[in-house]
Amino acid sequence: MTLRRHKHTAITIHAIRQRAGVPYHVERKVCSNCRRLLEEKTIKRAAA
Repeated sequence: MTLRRHKHTAITIHAIRQRAGVPYHVERKVCSNCRRLLEEKTIKRAAA
C-alpha cells in the first residue's frame, strides 16, 4: 500500500456538536483533498 503525500489545503466547515447534551457551534478545518480533520474549535454555545 502506497500513500501519496500532498500538502493539506484547509477548508472551514461550521457544524453543531453536542457535548454533555449541550449543543455547541464548532468550526472544523478539514483538508479539501483527503477530508482529514486538521483542527476543531468550539465557537459558542448554540441555541437549544
